Parts: sequence; structure tokens; C-alpha cells
Amino acid sequence: MYETITTNIMVKNVKETVRFYEGKLGFTKVLSVPEEGEVLNFAILNKDKISIMLQEQENLISEYPTLKTDEIVPTFTLFITVDDVLAMYNELKNKVEIAKELHKTFYGKDEFAIFDNNGNILTISC
Repeated sequence: MYETITTNIMVKNVKETVRFYEGKLGFTKVLSVPEEGEVLNFAILNKDKISIMLQEQENLISEYPTLKTDEIVPTFTLFITVDDVLAMYNELKNKVEIAKELHKTFYGKDEFAIFDNNGNILTISC
């Protein structure tokens, strides 16, 4: 039986990505390998009920050689639900790059999208 799913995002620099998610989105680093230092190979971040794993590109490719690529090109979006999308939009709109402005979707949800520091799209919806 499935219990959870957590994304593991390939990034060039784990430490910079941790700074983005902590500083801009309020996540907390709960684990990293190594625990400290200038170069991190892996990190787990949490906020409320959300967990995200980050793994350095070469480290992840050493585990899964089929992921080898010269440039990391995002091929997915993260869909995050919040209880107050307008408040979240107002909090983030001047701190991050907006990928899509706040709008009503064809399925009736209010949402907007941002880019993280790696170009990944995070859609935030209510």
C-alpha cells in the first residue's frame, strides 16, 4: 500500500536551493548530507505537511546514470495547496519571480505560479 510521495529535485547547488526555500517560502532544512559545509549533496526540507528532497546533480546522476544531462531543464511542476492563496500571493509577489499571475482556473481554483531559483515552477492554489 502506498503511503507517501516526496519529490527529489535535481539541482546544481543544494545549499543555494535550501536558502531559496527557507528564505522565500519558509521551509526548514531537517536533514542534509553532509550536515554542514559549503557543498551539500542532499537535503530534506519541510513546511507544514510538505516535504521536498534536493539532490546535487552529479550525486543524483551517480545513482541514476540515465538522468545524465548537460543542463538541468525542469520537466515538471509542483502543485502546492494553501488555505489562503491571496495572502500567499501578496507575501511572495515582490520576493520571487512570478511564472503566472493570480487567476481563476478552468476548474474553478484561484492560483498563481512562481519560479524557484532553479527555474522549477511551483503552482500555488486554493
